[in-house]
Amino acid sequence: MKDPPSRQAHDPVEKLTRAQLIKRLQEAEAALGTTQARGAGDLRTANARLAKEIEDRARAEGDFQLALDAAGMGSWELFLATDAIRRSLRHDQIFGYGELQSSWDLNTTLEHFLDEDRPLVRQAFAQAELCGSVDVEARIRRASDREIRWLPFSGQTFYTEETPTRIAGVVTDVTHRRAVEERLHQAQKIEAIGQLTGGVAHDFNNLLQVISGGLQIMGRPGDPAGRERVFTAMKQAVERGASLCRQLLAFARRQPLRPEAVDLKRLILGMRELLDRSLRGDVQFKCEFAERLWPVEVDPGELELVILNLAVNARDAMPTGGVVTISAHNAPALADHELAGDFARLDISDTGMGMEADVLAHAFEPFFTTKEVGKGSGLGLAQTHGFARASKGAVRIESTVGHGTKVSVFLPRTLKTPARPDDLAVDGTPETTGASAGQVLLVEDDDEVAALTVEMINELGYDTTRVASAEAALGALADKREIDIVFSDVMMPGRMNGVELAQEIRRRRPNLPVLLTSGYAEAASRSATVHQIKIIPKPYRMDELREALAAVRQDAGRVPTLE
Repeated sequence: MKDPPSRQAHDPVEKLTRAQLIKRLQEAEAALGTTQARGAGDLRTANARLAKEIEDRARAEGDFQLALDAAGMGSWELFLATDAIRRSLRHDQIFGYGELQSSWDLNTTLEHFLDEDRPLVRQAFAQAELCGSVDVEARIRRASDREIRWLPFSGQTFYTEETPTRIAGVVTDVTHRRAVEERLHQAQKIEAIGQLTGGVAHDFNNLLQVISGGLQIMGRPGDPAGRERVFTAMKQAVERGASLCRQLLAFARRQPLRPEAVDLKRLILGMRELLDRSLRGDVQFKCEFAERLWPVEVDPGELELVILNLAVNARDAMPTGGVVTISAHNAPALADHELAGDFARLDISDTGMGMEADVLAHAFEPFFTTKEVGKGSGLGLAQTHGFARASKGAVRIESTVGHGTKVSVFLPRTLKTPARPDDLAVDGTPETTGASAGQVLLVEDDDEVAALTVEMINELGYDTTRVASAEAALGALADKREIDIVFSDVMMPGRMNGVELAQEIRRRRPNLPVLLTSGYAEAASRSATVHQIKIIPKPYRMDELREALAAVRQDAGRVPTLE
């Protein structure tokens, strides 16, 4: 009988002779030795390959760092979980440190930026977690010498399972480059203004002719209605001259803006009559406004000038008629290389000829125009660009040949409430009483300007004493004269200008109000602002002068009650 299969599975190994067992053992040991040798060889090869990769990577990183150093760039890596930043030595040197600092985080970076630039940088890093990159340029105060420097930060966001974990990038100091670019830009402006000098002189000579001829006519007896027409023409000539100066100064970014909260819809509808007169009969004018349109904080006079210039450009682009549309709507949470935050978007579009790509590329260049000689100065779009940048906004343009052009002006939203028309003084007629409103010391070296200014001040109810220099003004105050306000020009002959005079008056008589005026107010305005001195730009209207005089007295707590 055969054994069952289960019994066969448990049979012992076949019987071998001693010699056979030794041979089998030697064969097994040889096979094991070969396997171990092969494994050790593979491990040595893998280790060698890994070491080479590490060496190659270290060499590449070293070469990269050398390239960054040669380019004057520092590297940085922000770890979002802790806000800690790993930096290169050049990074810390750019911030004004001689050696690598022991610790650095995002707040350390932000603390170096100027107060007015810090929110922009903070927002750029916050948005980098969402948009995948950071690209921002702002000013720091360097630690070593407290000098202001321009730094651009550029970096990329890295993600782990769709979660942002770190942002890495580079930083460099571009202060010198910006200074060179600004000098070149100013040189180009000077050259362009030189080319325009003849046209500007022609325009101003026309304005002076209107005023000169009008004064001669008004000096003779004649028809009252005719005198009124002459007077109106003279006023218009003055306004045209002031408008031309505003355009030129805005182009040069030297016109001080006076921003306030503005309701775009109300402002544009208030311009309706002016716009209708500026457009031809074959041009239709349309307005479109979003519901609950955000207010903006801008200089309303300059914004009106921008809108008028763009509307006229749109009109001229439609020689056979068409439609000019002005629309405004909200543009929330913008985030790009130019704009960050909430903006109101103002669009001026036409159905005209449109622009070719090569023309569009030069659209914002000053004095660039496709109009006939004498039909346009080429300052309109350049002035719009300067106004938008000065208002912390931007301007963009889209155009398609045969379909028209759209210019978009982005203006930052404000939480301030615009003043309603009934909140503003409507009557510009000066109010005078039998009693004097106070004694004004006028400091003006130009006899003709002084004579007219004295008349204006007297019309406002004040008594006036006029001197021609800052030194004479200090002499008048030393005589213990009763002076309620000092009204001085900024630019005067002598050792002391208007701002320095105001500072000296404050030292001698701290409670005496000082009001300054200037026709070229950039440097003066900057200095006056630092010292909290009020300045009114020329030319000014009588109601503006009245308000300015009252404001400085109120600020000084010296507003008298007139009987």
